[in-house]
Amino acid sequence: MTETDEEGFKKAKECHICEKKYTEKDIRVRDHCHITGKYRGSAHQECNLKLKINPDNIKIPVIFHNLKGYDSHFIMQKIGQIAKDHIYKNKKGKETDEYQCYS
Repeated sequence: MTETDEEGFKKAKECHICEKKYTEKDIRVRDHCHITGKYRGSAHQECNLKLKINPDNIKIPVIFHNLKGYDSHFIMQKIGQIAKDHIYKNKKGKETDEYQCYS
């Protein structure tokens, strides 16, 4: 947070999410984006906890680097198990347990 962000947080009279004024009982938190880290505003703790990243709208890339070592064995085993247990849909919408790449 910048100094300006901190000043804005201290001066905030209402939650930037629900736009309701704070009471003395409210717990105020610094709402921020968990992807960029950018401060968004002062918020009620409850309002902030209700915000979630919708995985259907936002995809977070996962990148593996240098998977030569012993630890990668456990990661690959788990990925294989997840893929094996998951039901996929083909291009026609038919469910299958076989993953197929479509270009």
